[in-house]
Amino acid sequence: MRIIATAVALLTCHFFAPISCLAAPDTAVEQKIRIAFAGDSLVDNYWSGVMKLVSTDQCLKGKIELGRFARNGTGLTRGDRLYWPREVRRIVDTFKPNVLVVSIGLNDQQFIVDGAGHFTAWGAPDWTDKYRAEIDTFLRAAAAGNEAVLLVGLPSVRDAAENADLKSKNAMYAAAVAALGNSRVHYVDPWKIDAAATADQFASYGRDLKGRMVQIRTTDGEHFTDPGENLTAAYLFPKIIAAAGPDANLDQCPGAPVSGN
Repeated sequence: MRIIATAVALLTCHFFAPISCLAAPDTAVEQKIRIAFAGDSLVDNYWSGVMKLVSTDQCLKGKIELGRFARNGTGLTRGDRLYWPREVRRIVDTFKPNVLVVSIGLNDQQFIVDGAGHFTAWGAPDWTDKYRAEIDTFLRAAAAGNEAVLLVGLPSVRDAAENADLKSKNAMYAAAVAALGNSRVHYVDPWKIDAAATADQFASYGRDLKGRMVQIRTTDGEHFTDPGENLTAAYLFPKIIAAAGPDANLDQCPGAPVSGN
């Protein structure tokens, strides 16, 4: 009799499919954390390093989606080529990141053309004030969504004059973030070869993650080699985890670095 009753129940489910027989929908599907990398060629180094870190770890790979939005040779000065406040707003609106990692300014030792086409000559008395205004406009556009924004400072470079310029830009970035007063927008100090040093020094060679002495910067004296990208990823990724918030649960993955130099 038990066999007959079981068969009747199965046939009833098969032909009449009452609600109680249907499988409950899977409501526990976890949404991936979206991390967008936007800016110039340096942010491509950061994206590449984090991509390698994530793609080799199944736990992280299942939790994270990375967006690559680097536009090499661009910056905040040449709005006639690419107006970054408009572009970053487009990225936020379409990709809808949880965290937006930004690096920009490497190419900005030149005249400014703003979004309205107004020209400011390089070296003009009002150039710095105009650049500050462009930073503010860019940050406001970047923070237009509900995502966290990490503006990464520019690292040391080989050329002394360029290096001094980038350091002055970092000071402007940090001040602009502070003035914005948005708790979701953070200035991140650039990676340094010596984390304990107050003033970073450029070095083409350094220790990789395994302690081996290798080339970490490219021959142009600005960008990072493959081992250098790994170093910057180990430095930035814990900050990305923190910015994503506790609900992301990224720190539960064994391969996720929890601290960086």
